[in-house]
Amino acid sequence: MKILFINLPYYGHFVPTVGLVQELIAQGCEVTYLMPFGWEKYVNESGAKFVGYANHKKLSEQIKNAYEIAEKYVSEFDLVVYEQFFFLGKHLADKYKKPVVRIFTAPVTNEKLMKEYISAGGALGIFKYKWIAKKWTKAIVKGIPMKTDNWLDEIIHNPPELNLVYTLREYQPYADEFSDEQYKFLGASIYNRKEQTFHVEKEESPLIYISLGTVVKGDTSFFQNCIEEFREEPVQVIISTGQQFRLQKLKDIPANIQVYQSVPQNEILSKADIFVTHGGMNSISEAFVQGVPMIVIPFMSDQPVNARRIEELGLGKKLEYSSLTKGMLKNTVFSVLEDNHIRNNILTMQKLIKEAPGNSGGARMIIDYYQKRKIR
Repeated sequence: MKILFINLPYYGHFVPTVGLVQELIAQGCEVTYLMPFGWEKYVNESGAKFVGYANHKKLSEQIKNAYEIAEKYVSEFDLVVYEQFFFLGKHLADKYKKPVVRIFTAPVTNEKLMKEYISAGGALGIFKYKWIAKKWTKAIVKGIPMKTDNWLDEIIHNPPELNLVYTLREYQPYADEFSDEQYKFLGASIYNRKEQTFHVEKEESPLIYISLGTVVKGDTSFFQNCIEEFREEPVQVIISTGQQFRLQKLKDIPANIQVYQSVPQNEILSKADIFVTHGGMNSISEAFVQGVPMIVIPFMSDQPVNARRIEELGLGKKLEYSSLTKGMLKNTVFSVLEDNHIRNNILTMQKLIKEAPGNSGGARMIIDYYQKRKIR
């Protein structure tokens, strides 16, 4: 089976799919991955063939460019797989009578969840007014027949028959609104990632890992406050500031605290006792895999929802960045470390993640779906 995989240039929307591509290839499929020029290295590491389209700072132009190139190639393939933000994926497959599968690298979105994401700000914040979303959509589709006139509504109300979701049903907000037949929850995307070599000497004292992710720009005062709060404490701390942060801004770092621009997160989490995170879905999933309780400090998009779910499920606690006061982070860290209820809940989640279908199960679902479609 020849598969055309279509995605947009967002790290968190691409990385989880690499393991799925590897499994599809291992199970005998040929995969061509459509991404912007400049992503060749990442696609090649997955084992897929790279086909490129012109990159652009604007999401609207990325979608148009991806569609233009995809339409040139789609007839050569047996099946189309697309990530949710490339909302034209289903139309493209329907037009050329191809079976189609959609990937969610975050929880499935319904109207309630979409409103929460929009109100949280970030990239979707501009679409809080429907007329803006409709005008934006019209400029992209230019006559392409859609089920709706709003790209966000298209994601919600025009689903393909098979949707693969990179989380657990137990974690999915409003889970009872998504049918078992149409939505398959894979758990986390676990595969062997090519990350930098990094040695962590785990001590007897608790290891606290602090990272605000790759999207949120590091705040000097926040990281310096982390240093001050844990300076005299019997803990080991690793802080990842992000590649754009100048480490020279931080002063008088004690021996029990290590600060880096980036670290191999999975390796650190495998030894961490607690994770202070912005609450991106990839970070949440990686913490589940390693069984690490969290303190979530959300900023935008899906992060506030993730922070709420972590508290609702008893997997950690949330803090508001704008409300942090002296000692609050330290006190919350120690309260979570001492909470056996949170520890037991995160270990249960870790067990569920290990039992989930994962990438190998997702690849099998795609192949089975294609074979069933062939005999209809």
